[in-house]
Amino acid sequence: MRGIFVAFFALMAFTAIMMGGSASAQQRASEAALRYINEGNQAWVSGMKNGDAAKIAATYAANALDCGATGECLKGRAAIEAAMKTRIVKMGRAASASVMSLGSVERGNFVYEWGSASAVFADGKKIEGPYLTVWQKQKDGSWKIFRNMALP
Repeated sequence: MRGIFVAFFALMAFTAIMMGGSASAQQRASEAALRYINEGNQAWVSGMKNGDAAKIAATYAANALDCGATGECLKGRAAIEAAMKTRIVKMGRAASASVMSLGSVERGNFVYEWGSASAVFADGKKIEGPYLTVWQKQKDGSWKIFRNMALP
C-alpha cells in the first residue's frame, strides 16, 4: 500500500509541476542535467544488454526509490542493484533495449523526466512501458536518479 501511495504522490507532484506555476518556472532541463540524464539512460540500455546491474544502479542516488508499475518500491541503491541482478539472472541479458526520453522540466535541484523504455530478451519476453524519473543534483554537480516510477 505504501508503494502505491508513493507512486500516486510522485504522479500528482509531476502533474502539479506540469500544470501549475508560471511558464518561466517550467523550463527544459539544463544542458548539464540532460548530459547526465542521457548517460544514465544509456547506462540502463547497455546494462540490460550486458547484464551489468552495477552499471544501472550507479545512476541512482544512495537514497533513491525505484517503483514498479504495480506500486512495489525498492529503497536505496543497494536494494535496486540486488533486484536488477535478480532480474538479469531470471531473464538473461537483453537482446535489445531502448529508452526514449520524451521531455523534461527542471525545478531547482530536480529534473522531472518522462518517456518510454523497453527491453526484449532472447526468449521473446519483453519489459516495456512509460516512466517518470526524478533526477536530483548531487553535491558534486552530477545528477542521479532520486525517484523512478514505471507507469502502468
